[in-house]
Amino acid sequence: MSQDLVLMTEKTLNAVKGWPNPHAVDFTAVFAQSVLDAVDVVRPGSCVHLNDTGELELGVGSLDVMPMFTFFSSDDPVVVNFGGDPATKKGGWVAVTPTGQMLCLPAKIAAELVSTEFDPDEEDDLTPNALLTSPTSGGNAGKLVVGTKYTDTICGFVSRGVVDNGYGYDAIAFWPWVILPTS
Repeated sequence: MSQDLVLMTEKTLNAVKGWPNPHAVDFTAVFAQSVLDAVDVVRPGSCVHLNDTGELELGVGSLDVMPMFTFFSSDDPVVVNFGGDPATKKGGWVAVTPTGQMLCLPAKIAAELVSTEFDPDEEDDLTPNALLTSPTSGGNAGKLVVGTKYTDTICGFVSRGVVDNGYGYDAIAFWPWVILPTS
């Protein structure tokens, strides 16, 4: 798969309020290899969950899982090391977390977040208090979309709607939250 050029401010997860905070919880894990094989890159602000082996997978669908939001891109130097082995390559880049760990913010964090990973076709429906979910497959896997209470795993409530991410790109402002589907 080929990668498109993406500016570092084009795809983001930003916290409007509540994070970083010394009392806030974040989480790190690696991506399941099946995710990395299926997509070019997982963008910041994507919704993910832990699978049964403790690896990250895209979206939440209607699963009984804790939604989380990726803080970096899966190809970011802080996650992976594309610079070669610094023991054998002069000037090799050493990533902060060269183990491939992705920093995630769980949906039960007391914060307001802004993510560029949403379905722009749903922009008219992304109004304050709209419920958000994230598909586990298809073209919107990992993206925030409008959800149905008690059918989908809800990962947030829209706060301000579609806003500027602070760098001139559209993003969805929301409060992370969890409402699990009923059986």
